[in-house]
Amino acid sequence: MRIAIINAQPTLLIDRPLSADITPPAAVTDGMTTITATPPTPDMRHDAIPLAAIASWRPLLGTSTDGETVAAILHVRSHGEPDSGSESGRNAWTSAYEQVEHDALEDLNQVRAASLHRAFKANGALAADGRAETRRLLGLDATTIVDSYEADAALAAARALDEPNAGEPVEPSIRLPAGVDATSLATLLSEHATEIAQARTRFLNDVTPTITDRR
Repeated sequence: MRIAIINAQPTLLIDRPLSADITPPAAVTDGMTTITATPPTPDMRHDAIPLAAIASWRPLLGTSTDGETVAAILHVRSHGEPDSGSESGRNAWTSAYEQVEHDALEDLNQVRAASLHRAFKANGALAADGRAETRRLLGLDATTIVDSYEADAALAAARALDEPNAGEPVEPSIRLPAGVDATSLATLLSEHATEIAQARTRFLNDVTPTITDRR
């Protein structure tokens, strides 16, 4: 594993042997993880994941760490995404984007605007958490949803207080596939934590609706 610059983007590169359990990537229609890279050696699978994709998937899925976010990306690449099957244009990601917009507005104390931006399920019903609906549609565990900013703040506070368990990995609800070492991945991503955090802030700023009524 390594970080390289591809198409002017810092990108996580993962090479692992192909096997019965590690198949070539399926189609990913969302577009956030598709990137052109040099093909790997024969009998090897090659995954190229821009750090910006890790930054955006984490708040959309409510994953607990950047490493768990990579696990989610690799899962979706292996299994693909469901067809929207809807003339409305909604897809597996729509409810997650709606939830992120809602949460961002609440964080800005824009209660009225947040009430107008709610997450919905595919059947039109209100979703308790749009991220859980997206995870369900992608075939991911939908029970453990984490606010990434709150998780990072709690970890920083624990480290500042020098708590003995600070920094210990949280048991992930989405597991990395065989051939990817979780410890090595966490160490590599931690070296680029600032870049990922900055990219996540840019993503959240981009998806937050423009507020025209500040009452």
